[in-house]
Amino acid sequence: MSSPYQCQSCGAAIALADVNVANDIALCRACGKTMPFSEIAPIPGSENVDLAHPPKGVRIEESPIHGRSITYRKIPLVLLFLIPFTAAWSGFSMYGIYGSQLKKGEFDLASSLFGLPFLIGTVFLVSFILFCLFGRWRIGYSGGVLAASMQVGPIGWTRRLVCDKSARVSIRPAKWQKNNVPQNLIQVECQGNTLKFGSPIPDEAKAFIAEAIRRTIGNS
Repeated sequence: MSSPYQCQSCGAAIALADVNVANDIALCRACGKTMPFSEIAPIPGSENVDLAHPPKGVRIEESPIHGRSITYRKIPLVLLFLIPFTAAWSGFSMYGIYGSQLKKGEFDLASSLFGLPFLIGTVFLVSFILFCLFGRWRIGYSGGVLAASMQVGPIGWTRRLVCDKSARVSIRPAKWQKNNVPQNLIQVECQGNTLKFGSPIPDEAKAFIAEAIRRTIGNS
């Protein structure tokens, strides 16, 4: 059985015995170079991806002008708990610390400093809720440029990468954890340049999007 892994440098097949998954490393005996195994491994679940049947929250659109675009937007059920929790927790704390000062027309430095962690927490929670309600990821490929954007209404950011059929698409470890579980992100690398995005996207949708990007670039 031939190995599904190929060297990034010379294209030779890498034997299964030369792969160390635990340490994320692979050795090419043809040219003697080592590389991260996660960069040459197939995208998890890619063999089951059907672009005609995307997972919930994912939508693929085709345009003769703008090419293929992939959009992810899904409202998580955690908001059923988070919205009332934020309203109660932030409402009581903000009114008790700052609202009372405004009502009395007095400024209390000690109380204001004490309330800063509550204020920061409120800003974070409200921002997260707004992103869950109105945010979306959009990935487009047109004219040899891959663009990944995250937007909340009219506000957001876009990152671009010039790439061709030599681009490598992989699922790589991100630098943060959720509930003590390491998270992954989508990485696209071409000619020494790298685009990383999508770590908050659920794994099923992430794998679908990564494989859709790989096929889109490969068929361009």
